[in-house]
Amino acid sequence: MEWARQVVEQYGYWAVFIGTFIEGESVFIAAAALTTTGLLEPYRLILVGACGAFIGHLVFFAIGRLSGKRLFQHFPVLNRHRHHAEKIFNDHAGWSVFIFQYLYGTRMIAAILFGTSNIAFWRFCALQIVNCISWAAIIFNVGRLLGMAAMAIMEEFGIIGLLIALASILLIIVISYRRLHLQKAPPSRKNNRR
Repeated sequence: MEWARQVVEQYGYWAVFIGTFIEGESVFIAAAALTTTGLLEPYRLILVGACGAFIGHLVFFAIGRLSGKRLFQHFPVLNRHRHHAEKIFNDHAGWSVFIFQYLYGTRMIAAILFGTSNIAFWRFCALQIVNCISWAAIIFNVGRLLGMAAMAIMEEFGIIGLLIALASILLIIVISYRRLHLQKAPPSRKNNRR
């Protein structure tokens, strides 16, 4: 177990930086949970997470500014929605920066789209500073609460109890996802001839 501790202490912040640079909620939540064990420092973790997200947004914004429209031509699905997204970004730049931060899986694409919009780089940069710091603080607290809950379960029921709790949560998520997916699925095309 000592080797795992050393790996987390040595590479944990780098993993968070790289994870938040790309998307990173899951890596950041896991790292925040680890702060309850003392392996990572809370304020340092928030700073690293905010910096990773901020630098990632700036890089993808720059990609959008330099070659975003050309890039979207190669992805018809994204290109189909680009004009509508650009209108939203141009009309509501301030709010949309904050909204897209919390829509999982959209941050990179949104940053590229912001680069293709009319928003000034310095305005985007200023909004992202506030956005990334507040996002890091909120997501950190979610992860920290999960870590505290996991520690409480382990103290009460041991590692087996924690594994059962995690398996139960995973099962609930899978069942909920399948039900949602089935509700959204189009009706099957059965031939109802009489």
